[in-house]
Amino acid sequence: MSALSHNCSTTVWASNATTIAGSPIGIAGFSSTLLYQPGAIMVGTNDSIYVMDCYTYCRVQLFYPGSQLGTTIIYTTIGTGLNQFSSTTTALTTDVSGNIYVLDSGNARITKWAPGASAGILVAGGNGQSDSLNTLNNPSDIFVEPNTSYIWIADTFNSRVVKWMNTSTVMLVAGGPNHGLQANQLYKPRGLFVDTSDSNTLYIADTYNHRIQKWLYGASSGITVAGQSGVSGPDLDQLYNPRSVTMDTNKSLYIVDFTNNRVVLWLLGATTGIVIASSPAGGVLPSLLYLPHIVRLDSTGAFIVNDYGNSRIQRFPVLCSPNITSSSSTSTTSVATISQNTTMVVPLTTNNLTTSANNSTTILSASTSTLVTTSQNNSSTNTITNLSSNHSFATRNSNSKLLILLFCFIMIFINN
Repeated sequence: MSALSHNCSTTVWASNATTIAGSPIGIAGFSSTLLYQPGAIMVGTNDSIYVMDCYTYCRVQLFYPGSQLGTTIIYTTIGTGLNQFSSTTTALTTDVSGNIYVLDSGNARITKWAPGASAGILVAGGNGQSDSLNTLNNPSDIFVEPNTSYIWIADTFNSRVVKWMNTSTVMLVAGGPNHGLQANQLYKPRGLFVDTSDSNTLYIADTYNHRIQKWLYGASSGITVAGQSGVSGPDLDQLYNPRSVTMDTNKSLYIVDFTNNRVVLWLLGATTGIVIASSPAGGVLPSLLYLPHIVRLDSTGAFIVNDYGNSRIQRFPVLCSPNITSSSSTSTTSVATISQNTTMVVPLTTNNLTTSANNSTTILSASTSTLVTTSQNNSSTNTITNLSSNHSFATRNSNSKLLILLFCFIMIFINN
């Protein structure tokens, strides 16, 4: 499918990603076209991608759309000086002035780099590693408020989220001082997302509790909105060390399910997730990830993944997006056929039945009694026809009458 389609009830992404930085086959390196286990990514202006990696040196690379040739904008040796980074840097972000904030986890600090600067300015941490409120301990993620430049930090080894107003004023937002499984506790959280459109509601990838916590601003405890507290696994209602979380305008969560080597979409109010990338086994194929760290969205709705274990950055483009300006309540609905290289995303329940054969996928939803088929043939259109039993079957127009007749014979046979 070469152009974006709107003939779908929910967003469809490609199942095979495009490598936008690093080696498509997972070769690690430290050149303008190779990456070495990138620790941090950020989506910038016009969907350019910022990537940070460290080998014998540390650098921030800028990749413009359509180019896999990185431009180095920060290059440092490894150390503790303000013109240096540790070998463990885990997050990047910017402010409205174009300053780059680098979360230097190994040095337990955040430094701010003005465009073209040869050294950073300390803006948070830098007081050693401990559980005191004015220190950090192996922090993993940050968010900078656009209007105030206050810095929210997932202070991982202190099992808390803190907000730094300046280098001397710090506020405890969630968790701490001790890790745990209770609603007011966290256990080594590695990712966060601040919903500025909803009074700074905080979403936390509570990594070692295998859950995503929603924390209203000013609240003393959180609510589990994805995963099961303290229970890890590969099932659709489970997460296993979630490491990163972000959100779209529909309040859907995109979660890097680290140990399951996958990205999961969790719709608002859902009790189960939808796998939109990779599988627990992981791998280097375009459809797979290995030890993914971070997920971000670009302006088109594509999701970008820091595929750490494969030393590459993967982009999963949108192939079909719902046409929200139109709706249909008729008994017959047309469904565009999707190519074999796609992921059809539908809300899943534990009663859903999924089968696959010949590169086609059929999903039967018991909750809606609707059968949706995705096929290899891009040019054809399938039709969903409601039958008297309230079940719907996707088939070609030419076979509709035959299926109805067959259904009637089956019902007569059952009644006899």
